[in-house]
Amino acid sequence: MDYTQTPTDKLHRHYANCCATAAGALGHSKTQFNEGRAHYIAKELEARGEDVPDPRTAARFGSFNGEGSY
Repeated sequence: MDYTQTPTDKLHRHYANCCATAAGALGHSKTQFNEGRAHYIAKELEARGEDVPDPRTAARFGSFNGEGSY
């Protein structure tokens, strides 16, 4: 997925939702897909000069299966 045109605030929400979903997923595939997507989003946020919280912190602000998660 190309996140270069996605607004920064939306990327932060997607990152948190991916982290929350990865943390709460029961299956290995769902966890891995969300961790991968979170990593990709984090790289885009960093490229924009944004601070990116660690996944455990971000997961507290996200929703399981929320927008942007796998």
